[in-house]
Amino acid sequence: MFEAKRLLLMKVLSLKVLSLILMSSGLAPSLTLLARAIPQPYPQVAVDSFMDACIERGRRSAPIVPRAVMSNICRCSINYIQERLDYADFQALDPNGGQPQSRRQQRAQRVLDDSVNHCVRRQFGG
Repeated sequence: MFEAKRLLLMKVLSLKVLSLILMSSGLAPSLTLLARAIPQPYPQVAVDSFMDACIERGRRSAPIVPRAVMSNICRCSINYIQERLDYADFQALDPNGGQPQSRRQQRAQRVLDDSVNHCVRRQFGG
């Protein structure tokens, strides 16, 4: 009986230490984001395509930002978008970055812009 309580106490302490390490390293917010279920998951090919384009555009516009950081921002962004736009609205985005024409495109563009702002602030603690 004493051994079982000791093991349980060790597990609880280990989890507390791990959470302190994650919080102090800044990884906790991104882990929580990844752990949440996306209500409207997009097809994996669409997510992969978004990630590739996002990382490439981000690296061109901010070459000093490490690829891993840019990847975190892009992953956060696609998760944010999936939580707010159904897949049909996501597809309405112009991949060439043209001006949104329809209300649907304008709304999708706003969500995309908001996602980038949100995720950059989150990544850099703002």
